[in-house]
Amino acid sequence: MPEGLTDRQWKWILRRHPLQQQLWLYYPAHREGDFEVLRVCDRTGWDAAVLSWRTCSVCHRGHIAKISIADHWQRQGLGRRLVLRAMRGAEDFHWTTTGQSPEAQQFFPVLARETGAAFTQREPVCDHMKAGGYGRPKPRFERS
Repeated sequence: MPEGLTDRQWKWILRRHPLQQQLWLYYPAHREGDFEVLRVCDRTGWDAAVLSWRTCSVCHRGHIAKISIADHWQRQGLGRRLVLRAMRGAEDFHWTTTGQSPEAQQFFPVLARETGAAFTQREPVCDHMKAGGYGRPKPRFERS
């Protein structure tokens, strides 16, 4: 069962969306600079993909901290959809990433050309993001 949901809440989501194989859960930020998280779960509740990022509307910055996608779900556009969702409402921000894996180092330049976002690697985040945290917010279901 996904983090932050009770068994009853998870069963309700499953019943409410019987045909969906990918269930998207959004964990919002509590305050400026806090982490936001998108989890894409299969119907068993297993995390098939996770994206965590921070944004700062004061400094107009966004930072992708982590993206991970299960091997058998890669190369299907899921990473792109996750990042585009994270950028929603912040498309004109200066976006950076840590660029951890070899796959990410190939993925982000392609996405940068497509979106116009920089996705520069290892650039320092603003003070608002440095001060931000990750509380355990209650997730909400999102249509993918």
